[in-house]
Formats: sequence, C-alpha cells, structure tokens
Amino acid sequence: MFHVSLYPGKAMRRLTCVALMSTLVLTACQDSGLEQARPKLDADAMKTRVSEALQERVMSKRYIAIAKALEELTIENASGAGAAYSEDILLVRSCEMRPFTYAWAAIDAEAAVDYSLNLRITGSQRRREAISESVRSWTNHDQGAGAMAYLATLDPSTDDYRVVSQNTVMGLAEGGHPELANGLISSLEDNDTRDMLVFRVLIELLRGEPDAIKNWVNSIPSDAPNNLKATAFERAMALIVGLNPTYAMEWFQENQFTDYAGGKAIATILKGLVETRPEDALAWVMSLPPSDARNEAVRDAAYNWLKAYPEPASEFLRANLHLPELTDAIFPYAQYMIKADHVQAVDWALRVPVPYERVRVLSQALIVWGRRDRPAVIEWLKANPEIDEPALETVVDLLSIEPRELS
Repeated sequence: MFHVSLYPGKAMRRLTCVALMSTLVLTACQDSGLEQARPKLDADAMKTRVSEALQERVMSKRYIAIAKALEELTIENASGAGAAYSEDILLVRSCEMRPFTYAWAAIDAEAAVDYSLNLRITGSQRRREAISESVRSWTNHDQGAGAMAYLATLDPSTDDYRVVSQNTVMGLAEGGHPELANGLISSLEDNDTRDMLVFRVLIELLRGEPDAIKNWVNSIPSDAPNNLKATAFERAMALIVGLNPTYAMEWFQENQFTDYAGGKAIATILKGLVETRPEDALAWVMSLPPSDARNEAVRDAAYNWLKAYPEPASEFLRANLHLPELTDAIFPYAQYMIKADHVQAVDWALRVPVPYERVRVLSQALIVWGRRDRPAVIEWLKANPEIDEPALETVVDLLSIEPRELS
C-alpha cells in the first residue's frame, strides 16, 4: 500500500556501515557457540583485545577484529570491553558502537544501558548510538518489560529518562508492538518533542504490514492523556495522504464524527491532496458535514491551491464559489484577485462573509486600484456609501481623499 524510500544518500551509507559491522558481530556471536572448549577471557583480557581491535588502522581488518573480540563477550567480561570503548572513544565510529552495545544488551541489558547512559566522554553521538542500541535491543528481547521497569528507577525530569523512554518507544515500534508504548507516550507532555517521537513511530511502522499505522492509532484509547489520540491521528494523516490519498480519506470517513478527528486532520488531508489532486480535495471536503474544522480547511486548501496552481485553481473556484460549502474560500480568492484583477477583487471582497476579513481585503483591493486610477475609486466610493466604515476610513486615509471629493 505504501512505498517510500526512507534512507537516501548519506543515511544509506551510514546504515550500510552499521549493517556490515552488525553482520560481522552477530555472525561471530552465533559461531562462538560451536567453540565450547575455548577458555573465557576475563575483563582485563577482553579490554586488551577490544582496545587492540579499535586501534587497527585498516577499516575492514578493524571490523573483523572487533567481531572476533566480541565473539567472546560474556556477562563477566563485558565491562572490560566497555572500558576499552570508553578509553578509545575518539577512535570509535558510530557503526562500531552499535553492535557492541547490542551484543552486551543481549546478555545483560541493564548493565549495557547503565554503561551507555554514563558514556559521557567526548563524543555525544557515540553515547546516543549506545543508548539507542542497548535500549532497543533490551526492548526487542522482552517487549519492553525490563526497560519499563528500569524507567521507573529514573527521575522523569532528567535527560536520562527522556532518552531511555524515547528509545523504549522506538524499540517497541521496531518490534511490531507500538501499542505497548501507548501509556508511556501519553505520559509525555504534548509538545514538539513528543510530536516528533510520534512521527518517528509512524515512519517505523511503514516497514510493517499495510495497516500497521492504522492499527496502532486505533489502539490508542480515545481518552489517552495529553491529546495523544488526536495528535497520532493527525500526524498519521499527514504521512499517509502523500502516499495513498484514497486510503487516508476513507480512514478519516470512518472516524469523522469522533472528537480526535475534529482537530487538524481535515486540514492535513486537504493540504496533502491539494498538492496532487486539488479538485478531488475540494470535492471531498464539500462532502463532509459542516464544522469549524471543515470551514477552516476549505480556506487553507483554497489558499494553497491558488498559490501553487493559480490558473486551474482560479477557474475552478470562480465557477463554484456560489456553493455554500465553499463560502470560506471566498476570502483567499478575493486576496488572489487583487493581483490578478484589482477591479474584480473589489466585487469579490464585498462577498466575504466575515466582517473583519471583508474590511481587510476590500481595503487592500481599493487601495491597489486607487493607486492606479484614483478618480475611478472615488467614483466607486460615491456609488457605494454603504461599505464598512473601517474600510472607508482606511482607503480615504491612505489615498488622501478629501471629504469634498466624496460629496
């Protein structure tokens, strides 16, 4: 249903690096089970082995050496490997940090997360990579139970809580269980940070089954705290409408009478449709029941369409603005007409139903016209003494029209 390239350019090269390193480490770890007779390294020996590997100059040889060292990683010696990474942190690439913390989390997740959180030596990107991989690995192994319990030991006001909670959410999304994170996400304040986290979950769910996004949003309770349901629904619409507009519209129709669909969702769908199927966008919104959200969306859609495709938009709107469903599109159309034909813009301005908007666009149209043909505007004002007083005052002032000229 959805087709999107998530990792172009540099991101693809970075993932290739991570994938290669991860493959070497995981292969080595799997093969280690065949060598039961090999004596286990203690922490000091593991530190030496990993440090030597990290200092290998040739990249391919370094990857192989790291994989060989981590093949012997155990609960007892993992701290030694961690010490080597910490001491050589300036030499460590992100793709070399992730497989190590993943492997450690697979055998002792809490220790791996503690290590990652305390990796505060120069190289914050490595710390972020370590936290991300260790928490997500932990979450994938037990569907978040351990990470959730660990979160309960942290102060919610700290940065550590923030990064662990966000990666717990992402780990559950990667594992196909985003619904298990609903309580955690809804406990977060409704702000840009949480909004981005919701969006990242949605992006991750694009990898799954066609209805994965819909199923997750539907799993969020309607009364979830901090407006989570409405936020997730609107952000999902923003993503899906660009990939499959018909699917987005049908999903909205299923939920149009709910509280969470009454916010920005209509405007979000229209914005996406206007960019690809503008006439379908307005036809769709006209089919919706009247509401403030619909009216605001009509206005925004008309404005965006006129800006992006002025000729077809103007032609369509001119022919359809008599319809009551499109009343809120008159204001943006009158504004557009000021540049296209300021005389006609005056006529359209008079049809704007909202008084303060009518005053605004009528004043603008008359001033533009008056600067080109002042006598014509004076004659128009004489013939239309009933116009809004604020508009008349503005035009008279800016065009320096004397009272005697209107008598």
